[in-house]
Amino acid sequence: MAITLKKIQRKNPQNTAVSKWYLTQVSAGSVGLSEISKEIEKRSALSLGDVQSTLSNLVEVLPLFLKLGQSIRLEGFGTFRISVSSAGTETAEELSARQVNGVKILFLPSAELKRNMGDISFELE
Repeated sequence: MAITLKKIQRKNPQNTAVSKWYLTQVSAGSVGLSEISKEIEKRSALSLGDVQSTLSNLVEVLPLFLKLGQSIRLEGFGTFRISVSSAGTETAEELSARQVNGVKILFLPSAELKRNMGDISFELE
């Protein structure tokens, strides 16, 4: 199996007269919890219902810990954590939690997950 790539041309935002060619991934679709659950079921002694319940509970529980300001480390998979952005102020005294204007969930893959992606292959469309 290979990831399909296509060639696209993009202009330089600072100089629209200049453009270069780049490779970009062609989407092969997406999978959901149902498809992932079926694959895990094949590899374990758990029933499909057990796997689906576990993954559904994981999706529900992750925000509880993130909202407490904790990072979530799933061994062999990676770490989830929250990142906030805020408006800037001239002095520290002016700064308050009201200046938070964005929250992101960041994911950092584990070394093991990165290693398992090492044998990836590509083909042009």
